[in-house]
Amino acid sequence: MEPITQEETAEMRSVLAKFYGPVASSWNITYGTYEVLGRMITESEECTKAMHLVPRPWNLATPVKWAQRQVRQAILRYLATPEGQHYVMCMKIAARNFRREFDMASQGL
Repeated sequence: MEPITQEETAEMRSVLAKFYGPVASSWNITYGTYEVLGRMITESEECTKAMHLVPRPWNLATPVKWAQRQVRQAILRYLATPEGQHYVMCMKIAARNFRREFDMASQGL
């Protein structure tokens, strides 16, 4: 395997700092860190798919039209979004679930 460059290390720490704060700057970036990040993204993808189906704010003036429009828009949101985009909330939940694994990966465990 090729060694991880300083630039790649800095980029990975920058990404992780968005979820874990300053502590991520002290983590040793390993291939295991990249593997954990990949699993975290995969887990957050399921949440993102569900978020596309959540109805938007209620319109009491025309509830039937609102409901019909919400169904159509939910389907369009789901179909129009590239698979790589995730809701920030979903990534934060996934990040919380993977915190221990990032700690272990940074220690080479």
